[in-house]
Amino acid sequence: MQEEVQNFLKMTNGSTELCLMIARDEQELATIEKEVSDFGFQKTKNIRGIFNSIKSGNKIYFILGETFRNNVYNILIQYPTGQVTVYDGQKNLVANPDYKKGSVLILITKENLEKIEQSEKSLLRIVGLTWQK
Repeated sequence: MQEEVQNFLKMTNGSTELCLMIARDEQELATIEKEVSDFGFQKTKNIRGIFNSIKSGNKIYFILGETFRNNVYNILIQYPTGQVTVYDGQKNLVANPDYKKGSVLILITKENLEKIEQSEKSLLRIVGLTWQK
């Protein structure tokens, strides 16, 4: 699987869209996460980390659970537009993604993706490149 994942990750370079990797289960998710990390993607765990990484033009990934919080969703739907704006409680923060250097990769299990798709928010509608074994 390593070569297959690396080929997918190479395609994410320069993508103006969010990229998605779907794992069968938690065990495969852990394997994919290690490969993504070894490839040079940095893990982010919160909204501020996602925003700052987009602003810096980093290659990032994060893992989505079974829920999709509004503030994460709002950042992700803005990413392909060329400008991401978030309110930090005091002021609006603005970032212009550097598509040449940065990439945003979402990792999720198939089960959690199905739960999100049954809610009012759709992850599949806002992503571009998608990988699933």
